[in-house]
Amino acid sequence: MEFLYLWGLFAVKFVTASAIVGFLVYVILLSLPAALKEVQAEAKEKFTFENLIKKYKDNQEKLLDKLKDFDDTKDEKTKKKEAKALAKNASKKEEQDRKDRADKIKKLEESGTFCPENTYVIDFAGDTNASDQDDLIAKVNLILSVATDKDEVIVNLDSPGGVVNGYGLCSATLERIRQKNIHLTVCVDNVAASGGYLMACVASKIVAAPFSYIGSIGVVAQIPNFNKVLKKHDVDYEQVTAGKYKRTLTMFGENTPEGREKFKQELTLIHDRFKEIVSIYRPSMDIDNIATGEFWLAKDALERGLIDEIAPFDSYLQSTLEKTKVCAIKIDIKKQEQKGLLAVLKKFLSAKAWTKAFKEEMLDASNRDDKNLHF
Repeated sequence: MEFLYLWGLFAVKFVTASAIVGFLVYVILLSLPAALKEVQAEAKEKFTFENLIKKYKDNQEKLLDKLKDFDDTKDEKTKKKEAKALAKNASKKEEQDRKDRADKIKKLEESGTFCPENTYVIDFAGDTNASDQDDLIAKVNLILSVATDKDEVIVNLDSPGGVVNGYGLCSATLERIRQKNIHLTVCVDNVAASGGYLMACVASKIVAAPFSYIGSIGVVAQIPNFNKVLKKHDVDYEQVTAGKYKRTLTMFGENTPEGREKFKQELTLIHDRFKEIVSIYRPSMDIDNIATGEFWLAKDALERGLIDEIAPFDSYLQSTLEKTKVCAIKIDIKKQEQKGLLAVLKKFLSAKAWTKAFKEEMLDASNRDDKNLHF
C-alpha cells in the first residue's frame, strides 16, 4: 500500500509538472510570433528617393558608350579622338538636350497633352491581407504634402485582392489623391482583381499590360463547418451571443437557413458598396453586367471600360518621363529591422507580447469566419 501511495504521489507530481511545462511551452509558442511581429513593427522606416529621369539617361549613355567601345569599324585612335571631343563639348550637349526636351514638352502641351510638372512613382504589391497598406499610406501622406494638381502620381499595382477592410482602406487612400485633383494613374502588369481593382478604379487612368487580369468585382467568404464531426464524437459546442445577428455562420455550431440568408445579405451589402465606388469613378461602365465576379484580360477589359489603355508599366513610365517638366521620383520605404536575439527576447519577455498573443488566440475562433470575408 505504501508503494502504491508513493507511486500515486509521484504520478500526480509528474502530471502536474508536465502540465506546467506544457503550459509554458504553449505560452512560448504563442508569444514568440507576437514578439517577432513587435520587433518588425518597430523597425526603422526610411524613405528612399530615386531620380528616374537621371537613371534612364545615365543608363542610355552607358549603353551608347559601350556601343562605341564595341564598334569595330573605327580604330582606337579615332575612338579616343571622338571621346575627347565629346567630353569637351559635354556641357554644350547637356544644355542642348535640356532645350530640346523643353521644346518637345511645349509642343506636346500645345497639342493638348497633359505634361506633369513632377511625377511621383510608388509600388503596391498586394497580398490577401493587404499587408502593404501602412507603406502605401506613408507614401501617399508624403506625396500629398508637396504635390499639386499639376503633378502626376503613378502607382505600379499588383494585387489579386483580399480582406475587405484592408483593401477598402487602400482604395480610400488612393481616393485622397483624386480629391486633391492630382492626376492619378494605376499601372497593372500582372493582376488587379477584386480588392486590387477596387484600388485601381479610383485612378484617373488605368493602364494594363496585354495579359494582365482585370476585374473580379465580387465578394467571397469560405467557412468550413465541423459540426457533424463534433456530433459524431458526442462533443457539444456552446456559443453565447448578445444580439440576434452577432454570429450568423460558425465553424463549429449548427448553421441555420436564417443565418445563411443573413450572411448572404451582408455579402450583398459589401458588393453593392463595391459597385457604387466603381460606378462613381467609371460611370460609363455597365456595372450590373460587369460586377459578376468575372475577370478579363486587358483587351477584353478595355472593351468593357474597366481600363483605359493597354501597355506595360515600363512603357507608360518612359513615355511619362519624356514629358515630365521638372523631375520624376520613385518613392520607396527601406526598413532597417532590429536584428539579433536580444531584440526578439526583449519583446518576447514583455507583457505586451504575451497579452497580445493570448488575446489573438482567444478571439481567433469566434472571429475566424469574419476573417474569411474577401474581395
